[in-house]
Amino acid sequence: EIKERCEGLMAEREEIERRINSYNDHKMRSFFEAFDDVNKHFQEIFAELSFGHGELLLENKEAPFKGGLIIQARPRNKKMQRLESMSGGEKSLTALSFIFALQWHNPAPFYAFDEVDMFLDGLNAERLSKMVKKQSSLAQFIVVSLRKPMIQSSQRAIGVFLGKDGFSKVAGMKSKEEIDEKDDESKENIKRKVPELATASGI
Repeated sequence: EIKERCEGLMAEREEIERRINSYNDHKMRSFFEAFDDVNKHFQEIFAELSFGHGELLLENKEAPFKGGLIIQARPRNKKMQRLESMSGGEKSLTALSFIFALQWHNPAPFYAFDEVDMFLDGLNAERLSKMVKKQSSLAQFIVVSLRKPMIQSSQRAIGVFLGKDGFSKVAGMKSKEEIDEKDDESKENIKRKVPELATASGI
């Protein structure tokens, strides 16, 4: 009877070990499928944002769960760097590329960005605004920004300022049509002023 119980326990143990190995194999396959997909999207998005090359690397490819993830990127006309060696603007573009890559792999319903374009120059801020607009077909974006390209590409802009009492106040809300209309009006005013200035200067 004891021998039969031991044999039964051994059989149960083998079945449990088989299932654990099966789960580990499935976990490994699922991880590499996700990693390869995110890495592919990251390379495409980083190239679009910075005209450079970036990729994701594993510290331990044979045992990925025992190591970390390395983000390596080469912005245009620069050498290949790891994330910690980059400038503030380069870090922003690289981190955003990674976030967008994750979104393409497994979209979330909305994203909240707080002044992510703060460290970017004008050209990169414009590229980022176009990327956010492109990605907005997959999800809703709520972006806090002081940069003109981001505000102009938004569907709706809400002005917020700090009141004398120390509390934030809403100054106004504008749709994209109103923003574009005001921008066109400003251009028309400039066009009207140019001939006036030319006449006043005697040209």
